[in-house]
Amino acid sequence: MKLDLATLPLPAIVETPARHRRRHRVGGLDLDNGALRRFQRIAGSLDPESPPPGADALASAARSLIHQFAGTRRAPCIRLRLRCLRALRMMSGEPDWGLDADKQQRIALIAGYAANHGRLVPESVPVIGGLDEAVLVELAWPSLRFELGDYLDFRRLRTEEAALQGRRPHAIAYSREQWLQSQYAELAWRAHTRRCGRESYLGPPAPPLFRVH
Repeated sequence: MKLDLATLPLPAIVETPARHRRRHRVGGLDLDNGALRRFQRIAGSLDPESPPPGADALASAARSLIHQFAGTRRAPCIRLRLRCLRALRMMSGEPDWGLDADKQQRIALIAGYAANHGRLVPESVPVIGGLDEAVLVELAWPSLRFELGDYLDFRRLRTEEAALQGRRPHAIAYSREQWLQSQYAELAWRAHTRRCGRESYLGPPAPPLFRVH
């Protein structure tokens, strides 16, 4: 599973000057003030250094996506981030991975918001459904992306180890420490195969025979 958000960026979620803030509808929906406050509270927890996006910024981003992806079920940039959220939930619920408490909390904030029926932009809305969730994933991504990449590699190597044992991945004992050992073994094997590609199994050439002219 390749999850690189840079390949499908969201529109810039930028606040306009107060006197120009007029839009409060997203894809024909009036934004609920209570849902907006919940969204902004979580956004502020995920990125305390930046002001949380307001209604006008979200409406501007939604309008851009609707214009660009009209006729599709969901904008690809949103779909990618919802896939990331599913993977983050999976990582958070993996006892063998041992995710630290701070990252657990960040994922729980987004997952809890996504599970609430009173979201800003329900996933059933064409094109932009889940935009609010996608923005929250985007805000949390810098602190979670490398952890998630490691976790997905952990799952890959656990699956390979389970296949060698003829068992299902969750049926074997496999920890983060064992994953690191598997990584080292895989790197060593790759280095060996690269060396074999450069070297010949044959010995050095025999010295030339004397010839009588």
